[in-house]
Amino acid sequence: MITIIPFVSAHKLGEYQDKLVELYMADAALNQTIPDSIRGSTEWLLRQVNCFYSNRIEGNPTHPKDLLKTQDRNDKGNKEEVTDDLMELLAHLEAQIKAKEATTTLKDVSQQDFIRGLHKSFYDGLPESFLIVKDKDGREVLDDENKYLLVRPGEYRDHSVQVGTHLPPKSEELIAYMGWLEKSFNLEKIHGTNRVIAAAALHHRLAWIHPFQDGNGRVLRLLTDCYMRCSGFGGYGLWSITRGFGRDTTAYYTALAEADKPRQGQTDGRGVLSDTGLIYFTKYFIDTALDQVKYFSELLEPRKLGIRIDYYFEMRAKGGLPNFSGENLPLLKITSRDVYRLLLEKGVMSRSAIIQHLDKGEQTLRPILKQMENEGLISAKPKRNVELKLSTTAIEFLFPQLW
Repeated sequence: MITIIPFVSAHKLGEYQDKLVELYMADAALNQTIPDSIRGSTEWLLRQVNCFYSNRIEGNPTHPKDLLKTQDRNDKGNKEEVTDDLMELLAHLEAQIKAKEATTTLKDVSQQDFIRGLHKSFYDGLPESFLIVKDKDGREVLDDENKYLLVRPGEYRDHSVQVGTHLPPKSEELIAYMGWLEKSFNLEKIHGTNRVIAAAALHHRLAWIHPFQDGNGRVLRLLTDCYMRCSGFGGYGLWSITRGFGRDTTAYYTALAEADKPRQGQTDGRGVLSDTGLIYFTKYFIDTALDQVKYFSELLEPRKLGIRIDYYFEMRAKGGLPNFSGENLPLLKITSRDVYRLLLEKGVMSRSAIIQHLDKGEQTLRPILKQMENEGLISAKPKRNVELKLSTTAIEFLFPQLW
């Protein structure tokens, strides 16, 4: 019999119940503020952020500049060999896209099939070398037959493991634990702000169960993103809790370790794990989420974003900004700023509408639009409307301290 409470009662959180309300309100305000013209690009950017921080937690040292540079070259058809670390990040990006595109109901998001699917989508397409399990010192692990122990994408582990000082359930117990998890965290039966409390507990409980031979950390953060979207956060994807986890990994692991603790006496809950520890992690989770939604709300506040846009294009008109390789970017006429701000305000527009709004001749605007498209600032394909994009060369200036 599984003697673990799924999540704590709201009344045990005290003043954090007010923070939960504040979190929903902040998310709703952010969701309402962001114009449709930049929403898609912002969600694309947040996938890069999630990818960087989730893999950084797992020890991948790849800098976002290298990730952006690789994607920029791939988009332009300049395919090249990439390092194992970059390949891992690119696989994680694909897994995020698949998770976002999946039709996920309130019930589906906690189902075993969905969780196994997240694991499989990350490992699909990666070379077999990525499936070899390694110990904490980087050495390959051998199974009982003296062969490499392999990760099986989308399948639960069949070996016992130890994570730090924590001994997760035995492999033969996983089906029972995962069955308990999918029923306990069914969002159809959880309502209101309790869904965030459940999201926090789900994050820890899945980490504690450790169902896969490897890749558990990435899967539980992917799952948390999906679970938060299903929990009523319309702006999720414009902000991300994973960034908060990755900004201070010591605090993240400390909070998880607190929830790993066994019950401390008869008054510390009903299950084998400490209620006090889970309350600690739940409060950490809420604080981290609130910190991140406030950070992105500040970052994406229209007036301040407009100031940074002006600064970027004014510097480009003077030839004073480098690209991610350190080389100076080419001059870009100041009219490009007017085009960018117009698209930010109005959304997708035809070339004729842009010409009319800016009162510029077609001959003047054509080379500017072409250069902006070449640099990824807009999409302006023949016979199609012009659409705003986030150029990889502009991200660090438009979104400072993102990394």
